Amino acid sequence: MSCPVCGAVNDVLIRSTREVEQESRLRERFVKARLGHSPAGLEGMDLTQFMHGGTAEIVACALCGTIQRNEDQPAHYESDRYDPALLTHLYPRYRDAFAQKRDHFQPLLRPGAEVVELGSHLGAFLEIAETWGWKPRGLDVGYETNAFARRQGGSVRQASLDDYSSSSRPDAVFIWNCFEQLDDPWATLTRTRGLLARHGVVVLRVPNAEFYRQPTGGSFQRLRALGYNNLFGFPYLNGYNLEALKRLLTSTGFETIATFATNLLTPPYPELDGSLRTEWSQIRVATVQRGAANSPWIEIVGRSVLSSSGS
Repeated sequence: MSCPVCGAVNDVLIRSTREVEQESRLRERFVKARLGHSPAGLEGMDLTQFMHGGTAEIVACALCGTIQRNEDQPAHYESDRYDPALLTHLYPRYRDAFAQKRDHFQPLLRPGAEVVELGSHLGAFLEIAETWGWKPRGLDVGYETNAFARRQGGSVRQASLDDYSSSSRPDAVFIWNCFEQLDDPWATLTRTRGLLARHGVVVLRVPNAEFYRQPTGGSFQRLRALGYNNLFGFPYLNGYNLEALKRLLTSTGFETIATFATNLLTPPYPELDGSLRTEWSQIRVATVQRGAANSPWIEIVGRSVLSSSGS
């Protein structure tokens, strides 16, 4: 496998297939203990059921540390199925999670800025972006997620970034939910830079490879951090550390202007109250204090820079 960041073909095994299966079983026990039962049917989506949740080994680039799931089965996000009633119940939590990011992100753009979100999921960020004075549009390949986002009033298209076209250039592209699932992140960022207005902004949010690479065993707090952040078994195609993300941005024409330590937007349990809310809050506080290089998830902001040709 070649590294999606630096192109190197030298990798090291960090989790065997057997170890990934063990982590997946640990995830199932973690979820069951907090739900009070094993999730049934679509209740398990994004809790115990993942597009990249099957048998695989996890390898890391020997040069830059980017990790990859070495698996054979192709992904089909267009056909992802969800429980509509559960999505309606969860939606306010996603909306609130984005609203809490206002201080970090609203100052990046002018009022009236045109923004595109790739992987707009339920449309929660689109709603919040409007309250920040922006003009957001969403792109998502999922049929059911697009249908849900439209019911919330979001402006969305069932399309990929390659299919996107507009008469105007957006001021920013946000990729909150899917950058870690893309086969060719370099091509995505190159396409993004080509779409953006002069000095446009890209925002990425990804699971932190460095946090995952630490030994699974250890303190109860670390196990809880892995569980609440959907990192057991690493159900993602790629994982990046902070330096690899900066390198990727630089190589595609961006300068890094901000980084933030963060966690999963919200654990998608049907109910998040009482002891679960307390436990989740403790995890968030403790992990964010570690800084972006060592937190479970990373948010990074890049601004496009002029090339020698002035483009």
